[in-house]
Amino acid sequence: MDRKDELERLHQHALALGQSIDEIDHDIERATRELAIGGDPGRTIAFLQDRHNAHLGLMYNLGKADARIEDLERQVREEQEQPQEQLAAKEWNEDMPIAPEDHLDWFKQSLAEHPPQVDDLERAEQGKLQEMEHEPAPEDHLDWLSGRR
Repeated sequence: MDRKDELERLHQHALALGQSIDEIDHDIERATRELAIGGDPGRTIAFLQDRHNAHLGLMYNLGKADARIEDLERQVREEQEQPQEQLAAKEWNEDMPIAPEDHLDWFKQSLAEHPPQVDDLERAEQGKLQEMEHEPAPEDHLDWLSGRR
């Protein structure tokens, strides 16, 4: 069974559930009128509880069926759109020119002409580390005190 057949079956199932729910609604309405005109309260309440529980079950099943229908409709729509998307992607790829050069060629050339000096980099890093490892002197922490007097 393909998705379209399953979708049609689910639509029929949802329609049948909807009709069953409508019948229960009519049963509940008829029972409340019967109770209003003086029917047996115990029997009517039991009947209403039974119909209410059946109503809730059918509503739950209808919700599940509707969710499955939406999912199948999305899948069918995606299947139908897939060839168009593939064609558009193919046309887009054909229209895109192949880049004859790398966008970083200028950077590679610059690095080849002026390679970085490892010694300079190491010295700069050592200077940064020394600044970070500097032991704070007591006067470094008391700067705020002199400004408050």
